[in-house]
Amino acid sequence: MERKINLHLFYMGVVTAIIGILITTISYYNFFRKEVKENLAHECHLVAQCYDSGDPITKLDRFTGEDFRITLIEKDGTVLFESNGDPQEMPNHLDRPEIKSAIKNGTGTDTRFSDTIGTEDYYYALRLSDGNILRVSIQADSIFSLFERSLVIILIIVLGIIIVSLLVSVKLTEKLIAPLKKIPEILEKNTTVTETEMYPEVIPLVEEIRSSRNAQSEMRQEFTANVSHELKTPLTSISGYAELIESGMAQGEDSVKFAGKIRKESDRMLALIGDILRLSELDSIGDTPLDDEIDLKAVAEDCRERLSQQAQSRGIRMTVSGESEIITGSRTEITELVYNLVDNAIKYNRENGNIEIKIADKKLTVTDTGLGIPQDSIPRIFERFYRIDKSRSRAKGGTGLGLSIVKHIAEHHGAKIDVESTVGVGTSITVIFQN
Repeated sequence: MERKINLHLFYMGVVTAIIGILITTISYYNFFRKEVKENLAHECHLVAQCYDSGDPITKLDRFTGEDFRITLIEKDGTVLFESNGDPQEMPNHLDRPEIKSAIKNGTGTDTRFSDTIGTEDYYYALRLSDGNILRVSIQADSIFSLFERSLVIILIIVLGIIIVSLLVSVKLTEKLIAPLKKIPEILEKNTTVTETEMYPEVIPLVEEIRSSRNAQSEMRQEFTANVSHELKTPLTSISGYAELIESGMAQGEDSVKFAGKIRKESDRMLALIGDILRLSELDSIGDTPLDDEIDLKAVAEDCRERLSQQAQSRGIRMTVSGESEIITGSRTEITELVYNLVDNAIKYNRENGNIEIKIADKKLTVTDTGLGIPQDSIPRIFERFYRIDKSRSRAKGGTGLGLSIVKHIAEHHGAKIDVESTVGVGTSITVIFQN
Protein backbone atom coordinates (compact mmCIF):
# COMPACT_ATOMS: atom_id res chain seq x y z
CA MET A 1 0.00 0.00 0.00
CA GLU A 2 2.83 2.38 0.89
CA ARG A 3 4.43 1.92 -2.52
CA LYS A 4 1.12 2.56 -4.30
CA ILE A 5 0.48 5.76 -2.35
CA ASN A 6 4.04 6.87 -3.06
CA LEU A 7 3.65 6.28 -6.79
CA HIS A 8 0.23 7.95 -6.94
CA LEU A 9 1.51 11.04 -5.16
CA PHE A 10 4.57 11.12 -7.42
CA TYR A 11 2.49 10.79 -10.59
CA MET A 12 0.03 13.38 -9.34
CA GLY A 13 2.86 15.86 -8.66
CA VAL A 14 4.50 15.35 -12.06
CA VAL A 15 1.23 15.50 -14.01
CA THR A 16 0.07 18.58 -12.09
CA ALA A 17 3.40 20.33 -12.74
CA ILE A 18 3.39 19.51 -16.46
CA ILE A 19 -0.21 20.67 -16.80
CA GLY A 20 0.79 23.83 -14.96
CA ILE A 21 3.66 24.43 -17.41
CA LEU A 22 1.33 23.92 -20.38
CA ILE A 23 -1.34 26.22 -18.98
CA THR A 24 1.26 28.88 -18.14
CA THR A 25 2.83 28.69 -21.60
CA ILE A 26 -0.53 28.85 -23.38
CA SER A 27 -1.67 31.73 -21.15
CA TYR A 28 1.56 33.60 -21.83
CA TYR A 29 1.22 32.98 -25.55
CA ASN A 30 -2.36 34.26 -25.61
CA PHE A 31 -1.32 37.34 -23.67
CA PHE A 32 1.61 37.80 -26.07
CA ARG A 33 -0.68 37.58 -29.13
CA LYS A 34 -3.06 40.12 -27.63
CA GLU A 35 -0.19 42.54 -26.94
CA VAL A 36 1.18 42.11 -30.49
CA LYS A 37 -2.18 42.85 -32.06
CA GLU A 38 -2.79 45.89 -29.87
CA ASN A 39 0.70 47.28 -30.59
CA LEU A 40 0.30 46.60 -34.30
CA ALA A 41 -2.96 48.56 -34.42
CA HIS A 42 -1.34 51.45 -32.55
CA GLU A 43 1.63 51.49 -34.95
CA CYS A 44 -0.66 51.43 -37.97
CA HIS A 45 -2.58 54.49 -36.76
CA LEU A 46 0.69 56.37 -36.11
CA VAL A 47 1.93 55.60 -39.63
CA ALA A 48 -1.47 56.62 -41.04
CA GLN A 49 -1.25 60.01 -39.31
CA CYS A 50 2.11 60.69 -40.92
CA TYR A 51 0.84 59.60 -44.33
CA ASP A 52 -2.28 61.77 -44.04
CA SER A 53 -0.14 64.76 -43.08
CA GLY A 54 1.25 64.86 -46.61
CA ASP A 55 4.50 62.88 -46.32
CA PRO A 56 5.44 61.16 -49.58
CA ILE A 57 5.12 57.41 -49.86
CA THR A 58 8.88 56.94 -49.76
CA LYS A 59 8.98 58.40 -46.26
CA LEU A 60 7.08 55.33 -44.99
CA ASP A 61 10.42 53.50 -44.99
CA ARG A 62 11.48 55.23 -41.82
CA PHE A 63 8.84 53.31 -39.82
CA THR A 64 9.96 49.86 -40.92
CA GLY A 65 12.11 47.55 -38.84
CA GLU A 66 13.62 44.08 -39.03
CA ASP A 67 10.28 42.34 -38.53
CA PHE A 68 8.00 45.31 -39.13
CA ARG A 69 6.54 45.70 -42.65
CA ILE A 70 4.46 48.46 -44.18
CA THR A 71 2.37 48.01 -47.31
CA LEU A 72 0.25 50.63 -49.07
CA ILE A 73 -2.46 49.20 -51.28
CA GLU A 74 -4.71 51.01 -53.70
CA LYS A 75 -8.43 50.40 -53.33
CA ASP A 76 -8.35 48.16 -56.44
CA GLY A 77 -5.75 45.88 -54.75
CA THR A 78 -2.65 47.22 -56.51
CA VAL A 79 0.40 47.46 -54.23
CA LEU A 80 1.73 51.04 -54.17
CA PHE A 81 4.42 50.59 -51.55
CA GLU A 82 6.07 47.57 -49.88
CA SER A 83 8.84 48.09 -47.35
CA ASN A 84 10.29 44.60 -47.85
CA GLY A 85 10.18 44.33 -51.64
CA ASP A 86 9.42 45.80 -55.01
CA PRO A 87 5.71 46.75 -55.14
CA GLN A 88 5.60 46.27 -58.92
CA GLU A 89 6.48 42.59 -58.55
CA MET A 90 3.81 41.93 -55.90
CA PRO A 91 0.44 40.40 -56.80
CA ASN A 92 -2.90 42.07 -56.33
CA HIS A 93 -3.86 42.13 -52.64
CA LEU A 94 -7.59 42.50 -53.01
CA ASP A 95 -8.14 38.88 -51.99
CA ARG A 96 -6.35 39.22 -48.63
CA PRO A 97 -8.77 38.88 -45.67
CA GLU A 98 -7.46 41.95 -43.85
CA ILE A 99 -7.74 44.07 -47.03
CA LYS A 100 -11.29 42.93 -47.72
CA SER A 101 -12.31 43.75 -44.14
CA ALA A 102 -10.60 47.18 -44.23
CA ILE A 103 -12.36 48.14 -47.48
CA LYS A 104 -15.69 47.10 -46.06
CA ASN A 105 -15.39 48.03 -42.35
CA GLY A 106 -12.51 50.48 -42.17
CA THR A 107 -10.11 48.08 -40.42
CA GLY A 108 -9.12 44.47 -40.85
CA THR A 109 -6.89 41.91 -39.16
CA ASP A 110 -5.51 38.48 -39.98
CA THR A 111 -2.91 36.02 -38.71
CA ARG A 112 -1.09 33.64 -41.03
CA PHE A 113 1.18 30.80 -39.91
CA SER A 114 4.42 30.04 -41.69
CA ASP A 115 5.29 26.33 -41.66
CA THR A 116 8.74 26.90 -43.11
CA ILE A 117 10.17 29.33 -40.55
CA GLY A 118 7.89 28.56 -37.61
CA THR A 119 6.49 32.09 -37.25
CA GLU A 120 3.14 33.81 -37.32
CA ASP A 121 2.52 36.94 -39.39
CA TYR A 122 0.13 39.43 -37.81
CA TYR A 123 -1.57 41.90 -40.17
CA TYR A 124 -3.51 45.07 -39.43
CA ALA A 125 -5.06 47.06 -42.29
CA LEU A 126 -6.61 50.54 -42.10
CA ARG A 127 -8.64 52.35 -44.75
CA LEU A 128 -7.24 55.84 -45.26
CA SER A 129 -9.11 59.03 -46.09
CA ASP A 130 -8.15 58.76 -49.77
CA GLY A 131 -9.56 55.21 -50.00
CA ASN A 132 -6.17 53.50 -50.09
CA ILE A 133 -5.36 50.77 -47.58
CA LEU A 134 -2.45 51.01 -45.21
CA ARG A 135 -1.32 47.65 -43.89
CA VAL A 136 1.31 46.95 -41.27
CA SER A 137 2.55 43.47 -40.28
CA ILE A 138 5.02 41.89 -37.94
CA GLN A 139 6.55 38.46 -37.58
CA ALA A 140 6.45 36.76 -34.19
CA ASP A 141 7.30 33.33 -32.85
CA SER A 142 4.45 30.83 -33.01
CA ILE A 143 3.55 28.81 -29.93
CA PHE A 144 5.36 25.82 -31.45
CA SER A 145 8.44 27.93 -31.99
CA LEU A 146 8.23 29.19 -28.42
CA PHE A 147 8.11 25.59 -27.17
CA GLU A 148 10.99 24.64 -29.43
CA ARG A 149 13.18 27.50 -28.27
CA SER A 150 12.33 26.85 -24.64
CA LEU A 151 12.64 23.06 -24.87
CA VAL A 152 15.91 22.84 -22.92
CA ILE A 153 14.56 25.07 -20.15
CA ILE A 154 11.28 23.11 -20.05
CA LEU A 155 13.15 19.79 -19.83
CA ILE A 156 15.29 21.10 -16.96
CA ILE A 157 12.17 22.33 -15.14
CA VAL A 158 10.38 19.00 -15.69
CA LEU A 159 13.43 17.08 -14.45
CA GLY A 160 13.56 19.29 -11.36
CA ILE A 161 9.84 18.75 -10.79
CA ILE A 162 10.29 14.97 -11.06
CA ILE A 163 13.06 14.97 -8.48
CA VAL A 164 11.12 17.25 -6.09
CA SER A 165 7.92 15.21 -6.60
CA LEU A 166 9.79 11.99 -5.80
CA LEU A 167 11.27 13.40 -2.59
CA VAL A 168 8.02 15.04 -1.50
CA SER A 169 5.96 11.92 -2.29
CA VAL A 170 8.28 9.73 -0.19
CA LYS A 171 8.14 12.10 2.78
CA LEU A 172 4.40 12.69 2.45
CA THR A 173 3.71 8.96 2.16
CA GLU A 174 5.73 8.27 5.30
CA LYS A 175 3.73 10.90 7.13
CA LEU A 176 0.40 9.59 5.82
CA ILE A 177 1.20 5.95 6.58
CA ALA A 178 2.73 6.53 10.02
CA PRO A 179 -0.61 6.49 11.94
CA LEU A 180 -1.77 3.39 10.02
CA LYS A 181 1.43 1.53 10.95
CA LYS A 182 0.44 1.89 14.58
CA ILE A 183 -2.75 -0.17 14.08
CA PRO A 184 -1.11 -3.62 14.68
CA GLU A 185 0.52 -2.32 17.87
CA ILE A 186 -2.75 -0.76 19.05
CA LEU A 187 -4.62 -4.02 18.40
CA GLU A 188 -1.89 -6.12 20.00
CA LYS A 189 -1.78 -4.04 23.19
CA ASN A 190 -5.55 -3.43 23.08
CA THR A 191 -5.02 0.26 23.84
CA THR A 192 -7.55 3.05 23.36
CA VAL A 193 -7.28 4.98 20.10
CA THR A 194 -7.33 8.80 20.20
CA GLU A 195 -7.67 11.33 17.38
CA THR A 196 -4.21 12.72 18.17
CA GLU A 197 -2.51 9.49 17.09
CA MET A 198 -4.93 8.24 14.44
CA TYR A 199 -7.09 9.68 11.66
CA PRO A 200 -10.65 10.18 12.98
CA GLU A 201 -12.03 8.42 9.89
CA VAL A 202 -9.92 5.32 10.63
CA ILE A 203 -10.83 4.98 14.31
CA PRO A 204 -14.19 3.22 13.58
CA LEU A 205 -12.32 0.77 11.31
CA VAL A 206 -9.77 0.04 14.05
CA GLU A 207 -12.57 -0.56 16.54
CA GLU A 208 -14.36 -2.81 14.05
CA ILE A 209 -11.17 -4.83 13.51
CA ARG A 210 -10.72 -5.05 17.27
CA SER A 211 -14.30 -6.24 17.73
CA SER A 212 -13.90 -8.74 14.89
CA ARG A 213 -10.68 -10.10 16.40
CA ASN A 214 -12.30 -10.39 19.82
CA ALA A 215 -15.31 -12.13 18.30
CA GLN A 216 -13.06 -14.56 16.43
CA SER A 217 -11.08 -15.19 19.58
CA GLU A 218 -14.28 -15.93 21.47
CA MET A 219 -15.46 -18.19 18.66
CA ARG A 220 -12.19 -20.12 18.70
CA GLN A 221 -12.37 -20.50 22.46
CA GLU A 222 -15.99 -21.60 22.26
CA PHE A 223 -15.20 -24.01 19.42
CA THR A 224 -12.27 -25.48 21.34
CA ALA A 225 -14.44 -25.88 24.44
CA ASN A 226 -17.22 -27.52 22.39
CA VAL A 227 -14.81 -29.90 20.67
CA SER A 228 -13.27 -30.82 24.00
CA HIS A 229 -16.70 -31.42 25.50
CA GLU A 230 -17.99 -33.41 22.52
CA LEU A 231 -14.89 -35.64 22.49
CA LYS A 232 -14.81 -36.01 26.25
CA THR A 233 -18.33 -37.52 26.40
CA PRO A 234 -17.70 -40.55 24.12
CA LEU A 235 -14.19 -41.01 25.51
CA THR A 236 -15.57 -41.11 29.05
CA SER A 237 -18.15 -43.71 27.98
CA ILE A 238 -15.53 -45.80 26.16
CA SER A 239 -13.19 -45.63 29.16
CA GLY A 240 -15.99 -46.65 31.55
CA TYR A 241 -17.17 -49.61 29.47
CA ALA A 242 -13.59 -50.76 28.88
CA GLU A 243 -12.88 -50.59 32.61
CA LEU A 244 -15.93 -52.77 33.37
CA ILE A 245 -14.77 -55.36 30.83
CA GLU A 246 -11.16 -55.17 32.06
CA SER A 247 -12.13 -55.64 35.72
CA GLY A 248 -14.24 -58.69 34.86
CA MET A 249 -17.44 -57.06 36.11
CA ALA A 250 -18.94 -57.41 32.63
CA GLN A 251 -18.98 -60.97 31.34
CA GLY A 252 -20.87 -62.98 28.78
CA GLU A 253 -23.73 -61.02 27.21
CA ASP A 254 -22.86 -57.91 29.24
CA SER A 255 -19.37 -57.96 27.77
CA VAL A 256 -20.79 -58.15 24.25
CA LYS A 257 -23.28 -55.37 25.09
CA PHE A 258 -20.54 -53.08 26.43
CA ALA A 259 -18.31 -53.82 23.44
CA GLY A 260 -21.18 -52.73 21.18
CA LYS A 261 -21.52 -49.48 23.12
CA ILE A 262 -17.77 -48.92 22.84
CA ARG A 263 -18.03 -49.39 19.08
CA LYS A 264 -21.00 -47.03 18.89
CA GLU A 265 -19.22 -44.31 20.86
CA SER A 266 -16.09 -44.82 18.76
CA ASP A 267 -18.14 -44.40 15.57
CA ARG A 268 -19.65 -41.24 16.98
CA MET A 269 -16.22 -39.89 17.86
CA LEU A 270 -14.86 -40.73 14.42
CA ALA A 271 -17.85 -38.96 12.82
CA LEU A 272 -17.23 -35.92 15.00
CA ILE A 273 -13.53 -35.81 14.11
CA GLY A 274 -14.41 -36.21 10.43
CA ASP A 275 -16.84 -33.29 10.55
CA ILE A 276 -14.30 -31.11 12.40
CA LEU A 277 -11.64 -31.85 9.79
CA ARG A 278 -14.14 -31.18 7.00
CA LEU A 279 -15.06 -27.81 8.52
CA SER A 280 -11.38 -26.96 8.72
CA GLU A 281 -11.04 -27.78 5.00
CA LEU A 282 -14.10 -25.68 4.14
CA ASP A 283 -12.63 -22.71 5.99
CA SER A 284 -9.85 -22.61 3.39
CA ILE A 285 -11.69 -23.46 0.15
CA GLY A 286 -11.69 -19.94 -1.23
CA ASP A 287 -9.64 -20.95 -4.27
CA THR A 288 -11.40 -24.26 -4.96
CA PRO A 289 -12.57 -24.23 -8.61
CA LEU A 290 -16.32 -24.15 -9.12
CA ASP A 291 -16.49 -25.26 -12.74
CA ASP A 292 -18.43 -28.55 -12.64
CA GLU A 293 -21.75 -28.78 -14.46
CA ILE A 294 -24.04 -30.32 -11.82
CA ASP A 295 -27.57 -31.71 -12.23
CA LEU A 296 -29.29 -31.03 -8.90
CA LYS A 297 -31.93 -33.69 -9.51
CA ALA A 298 -29.31 -36.35 -10.28
CA VAL A 299 -27.45 -35.44 -7.06
CA ALA A 300 -30.71 -35.63 -5.07
CA GLU A 301 -31.52 -39.06 -6.54
CA ASP A 302 -28.02 -40.27 -5.67
CA CYS A 303 -28.29 -39.07 -2.04
CA ARG A 304 -31.73 -40.63 -1.68
CA GLU A 305 -30.33 -43.96 -2.88
CA ARG A 306 -27.35 -43.80 -0.50
CA LEU A 307 -29.56 -42.97 2.50
CA SER A 308 -32.47 -45.23 1.60
CA GLN A 309 -31.51 -48.02 4.03
CA GLN A 310 -31.17 -45.55 6.91
CA ALA A 311 -34.61 -44.10 6.06
CA GLN A 312 -36.26 -47.53 5.66
CA SER A 313 -35.03 -48.61 9.10
CA ARG A 314 -37.30 -45.90 10.54
CA GLY A 315 -40.12 -46.33 8.04
CA ILE A 316 -39.45 -42.94 6.45
CA ARG A 317 -40.54 -42.45 2.83
CA MET A 318 -38.37 -40.25 0.58
CA THR A 319 -39.41 -38.74 -2.76
CA VAL A 320 -37.60 -36.59 -5.33
CA SER A 321 -39.64 -34.28 -7.56
CA GLY A 322 -38.97 -31.61 -10.18
CA GLU A 323 -37.04 -31.36 -13.41
CA SER A 324 -33.30 -31.43 -14.02
CA GLU A 325 -31.63 -28.16 -12.97
CA ILE A 326 -28.02 -27.53 -14.03
CA ILE A 327 -25.79 -25.35 -11.84
CA THR A 328 -22.06 -24.62 -11.89
CA GLY A 329 -19.98 -25.45 -8.85
CA SER A 330 -18.07 -28.20 -7.05
CA ARG A 331 -19.78 -31.55 -7.56
CA THR A 332 -18.21 -32.98 -4.38
CA GLU A 333 -19.37 -30.08 -2.22
CA ILE A 334 -22.92 -29.91 -3.66
CA THR A 335 -23.30 -33.67 -3.12
CA GLU A 336 -22.12 -33.21 0.47
CA LEU A 337 -24.59 -30.35 0.98
CA VAL A 338 -27.57 -32.38 -0.26
CA TYR A 339 -26.44 -35.49 1.65
CA ASN A 340 -26.19 -33.55 4.95
CA LEU A 341 -29.63 -31.96 4.48
CA VAL A 342 -31.29 -35.31 3.75
CA ASP A 343 -29.34 -37.09 6.51
CA ASN A 344 -30.43 -34.38 8.95
CA ALA A 345 -34.04 -34.73 7.81
CA ILE A 346 -33.91 -38.50 8.47
CA LYS A 347 -32.28 -38.20 11.89
CA TYR A 348 -34.73 -35.60 13.22
CA ASN A 349 -37.86 -36.93 11.53
CA ARG A 350 -40.58 -38.89 13.28
CA GLU A 351 -41.03 -42.61 12.79
CA ASN A 352 -42.86 -43.46 9.53
CA GLY A 353 -42.50 -39.85 8.43
CA ASN A 354 -41.98 -38.34 4.99
CA ILE A 355 -39.16 -36.46 3.27
CA GLU A 356 -39.67 -34.60 0.01
CA ILE A 357 -36.70 -33.36 -2.03
CA LYS A 358 -37.91 -30.81 -4.58
CA ILE A 359 -35.88 -29.16 -7.37
CA ALA A 360 -37.21 -26.12 -9.26
CA ASP A 361 -35.79 -22.82 -10.60
CA LYS A 362 -32.28 -23.59 -9.30
CA LYS A 363 -33.68 -24.17 -5.84
CA LEU A 364 -33.31 -27.34 -3.80
CA THR A 365 -35.82 -27.84 -0.98
CA VAL A 366 -35.74 -30.62 1.61
CA THR A 367 -38.97 -30.91 3.60
CA ASP A 368 -39.51 -33.32 6.52
CA THR A 369 -42.34 -34.17 8.88
CA GLY A 370 -40.24 -33.98 12.04
CA LEU A 371 -40.92 -32.19 15.30
CA GLY A 372 -40.00 -28.78 13.87
CA ILE A 373 -37.76 -25.99 15.15
CA PRO A 374 -38.83 -23.21 17.54
CA GLN A 375 -38.73 -19.79 15.81
CA ASP A 376 -36.13 -18.37 18.20
CA SER A 377 -33.76 -21.27 17.40
CA ILE A 378 -33.93 -21.00 13.59
CA PRO A 379 -31.24 -18.25 13.32
CA ARG A 380 -28.81 -20.45 15.30
CA ILE A 381 -29.21 -23.89 13.73
CA PHE A 382 -26.23 -23.31 11.40
CA GLU A 383 -23.89 -22.52 14.29
CA ARG A 384 -21.25 -25.11 15.11
CA PHE A 385 -22.36 -27.59 17.79
CA TYR A 386 -25.70 -25.83 18.24
CA ARG A 387 -28.42 -28.30 19.21
CA ILE A 388 -32.04 -27.60 20.06
CA ASP A 389 -32.24 -30.72 22.22
CA LYS A 390 -28.69 -31.87 23.06
CA SER A 391 -29.60 -35.21 24.57
CA ARG A 392 -31.86 -36.13 21.65
CA SER A 393 -29.23 -35.04 19.09
CA ARG A 394 -26.51 -37.17 20.65
CA ALA A 395 -28.86 -40.14 20.90
CA LYS A 396 -29.48 -39.88 17.16
CA GLY A 397 -25.76 -39.77 16.40
CA GLY A 398 -25.62 -36.13 15.37
CA THR A 399 -22.35 -34.21 15.69
CA GLY A 400 -23.91 -30.75 15.65
CA LEU A 401 -21.79 -29.80 12.63
CA GLY A 402 -23.86 -31.02 9.67
CA LEU A 403 -25.75 -27.77 9.06
CA SER A 404 -22.56 -25.74 9.63
CA ILE A 405 -21.00 -27.66 6.74
CA VAL A 406 -24.13 -26.95 4.65
CA LYS A 407 -23.81 -23.22 5.39
CA HIS A 408 -20.10 -23.14 4.43
CA ILE A 409 -20.74 -24.89 1.10
CA ALA A 410 -23.70 -22.64 0.29
CA GLU A 411 -21.66 -19.50 0.98
CA HIS A 412 -18.81 -20.83 -1.15
CA HIS A 413 -21.26 -21.19 -4.06
CA GLY A 414 -22.90 -17.80 -3.46
CA ALA A 415 -26.16 -19.54 -2.53
CA LYS A 416 -28.74 -18.42 0.02
CA ILE A 417 -30.49 -20.62 2.58
CA ASP A 418 -34.10 -20.15 3.65
CA VAL A 419 -35.60 -22.07 6.60
CA GLU A 420 -39.29 -22.50 7.38
CA SER A 421 -40.40 -24.61 10.32
CA THR A 422 -43.45 -25.23 12.48
CA VAL A 423 -43.17 -27.06 15.78
CA GLY A 424 -45.05 -30.35 15.59
CA VAL A 425 -45.43 -30.14 11.80
CA GLY A 426 -41.97 -30.23 10.23
CA THR A 427 -39.15 -28.25 8.65
CA SER A 428 -38.38 -27.08 5.14
CA ILE A 429 -34.85 -25.94 4.18
CA THR A 430 -34.34 -24.33 0.75
CA VAL A 431 -30.97 -23.65 -0.88
CA ILE A 432 -31.26 -20.97 -3.60
CA PHE A 433 -28.44 -21.06 -6.16
CA GLN A 434 -27.56 -17.96 -8.17
CA ASN A 435 -25.76 -19.54 -11.14
